[in-house]
Amino acid sequence: MINAYIPHGGSYQEPDTIIIHSMGEFINDGTQTQHAVAFLNEYKLSAHALIAPDGEIFHCRAPNEIAWHARGYNKGSIGIEFLVQGEHTYQTFIESIKSPYLTDKQLASGVALCKQWINEYNIKEILRHSDISPGRKVDPGNGFPWEYFLTLLGE
Repeated sequence: MINAYIPHGGSYQEPDTIIIHSMGEFINDGTQTQHAVAFLNEYKLSAHALIAPDGEIFHCRAPNEIAWHARGYNKGSIGIEFLVQGEHTYQTFIESIKSPYLTDKQLASGVALCKQWINEYNIKEILRHSDISPGRKVDPGNGFPWEYFLTLLGE
């Protein structure tokens, strides 16, 4: 577990939803390549946790703090980003999430973290970013084993 606090977000919240996202592990925005944590920080965004392909978890905000991860749904939700291995532009990222991309370690870490937060908070719903922003967001993509993930969570 790596503490990688990102200051961008709001104050106290009582989360009842977990929103699953994905993003590139390293992001090339055309001018530079940055690790996902640095990218979020530079663009004044945030998530509660990022899960790397090796299963390492980057904790960026406390679950009871608002993170800026899902426009219109930030308050009351916990955002978890599954990082797609390697360097990506937006176009290569969109292509990469069409096929399976999670590692076994990443999946195990994500399931364990979700179970922990489900038990600690009054989590009623687990959604994909694409569920709350259809037509605008496509992550975590068809390459994310959504039904299997929910099964592992006992949902």
